Amino acid sequence: MSNWETLLDVIHGKKGIIMKKLTYLLALILFAAIGCEGLNKDEVVHLDDEELQAFSDGLDADVGLSSSSINALNAALNKHGKDGKHRHDPGFLWKVAAEMQGKLSDEEKTRLFKWMDENSVPYLFGGGMDHKGHGGPKGDKGDADLRMIYKMLTDDQKAALEEIMESYGKQMRAIMEEVKAGTKDKDTAGTELEALHEAMKADIDDLLTDEQKQKLEELQAEMKQKMEEARQAAHQAMVDALEMTSDQNAGLKTINEETNEAVKVYLQQAKDSELDRKEVHEGLKSIMADRNAKIEALFTEKQTEIIKIFTVLGMQYDRHCGNKGKDGKKGDGRKG
Repeated sequence: MSNWETLLDVIHGKKGIIMKKLTYLLALILFAAIGCEGLNKDEVVHLDDEELQAFSDGLDADVGLSSSSINALNAALNKHGKDGKHRHDPGFLWKVAAEMQGKLSDEEKTRLFKWMDENSVPYLFGGGMDHKGHGGPKGDKGDADLRMIYKMLTDDQKAALEEIMESYGKQMRAIMEEVKAGTKDKDTAGTELEALHEAMKADIDDLLTDEQKQKLEELQAEMKQKMEEARQAAHQAMVDALEMTSDQNAGLKTINEETNEAVKVYLQQAKDSELDRKEVHEGLKSIMADRNAKIEALFTEKQTEIIKIFTVLGMQYDRHCGNKGKDGKKGDGRKG
């Protein structure tokens, strides 16, 4: 081998070493630019439950969480909601919120709470002002659920029910059109609509046999009992998650009662003063901001964080899973 060939081999060898060093340096620069969390995103543990995974993905997309926080969230969701348990456990979100309070970073909590604070979102929103939780049975606020009635009807009764609904629906729409056109005032329209509603209920009741009426009463009593049990379970889950004292329990009840009365009075005043929708919204927003301040004064900083996390989780659950039925598919708007 000539001296020139030996020299070329040495040069090429040094080039190989230099290229390896440059490649390694480039990798370090890339790692620093992307960050550990970016490179580890693929290491996020996914859930088998599609609904809970949609919940987790939606929360991450809307707020932005670290991989460790996503994994902590998914672990909590899996622990308390696996195999559809979340659809039947009214305290599901309280349990998740209590765990996540100690797992989220201060920055993540700030992002979670920012939208709430800017819009005066009422605390405990996800729990229906402390009276309902996710997954519990849903009621119809006093009237018989038409779906419940429909299932027990004969084919002839179903046809008659459809005629009743179509007839009264047409009359109600006509009244609303008169209000829209300015030929009927709202108070008169409200009285007429209420009368039509009562008449429709009476006509539906006349459709049912005595046996069907008895069955309906039994189903309603059963539903009412389940709703009360779910309400109590959701409340107890809140007490457990927050480790509430008896004074705090009583204080929250007082705050909710005062708020409900304030809303009732304000809405009547708004009606008498004929305030527009924007003015009513701002008034209610102020009442809810006052309620939030009272809740913050009642609870410790840690408890308040759990309450706020629960509220965000409730809103996110409604957004990403709230329109799914028991089969997990988009459907009738019930949450299982």
